[in-house]
Amino acid sequence: MNDDLIPFLAGVAFLILYLVFSAWTEMGTKLPWKK
Repeated sequence: MNDDLIPFLAGVAFLILYLVFSAWTEMGTKLPWKK
């Protein structure tokens, strides 16, 4: 595997996880059963 490809994939994966986590937490605060 290319050495330059590993940090790139790690950055992309981290960005996707961050977007999903932020969207999930923002949606969770709008739910009535979630404080």
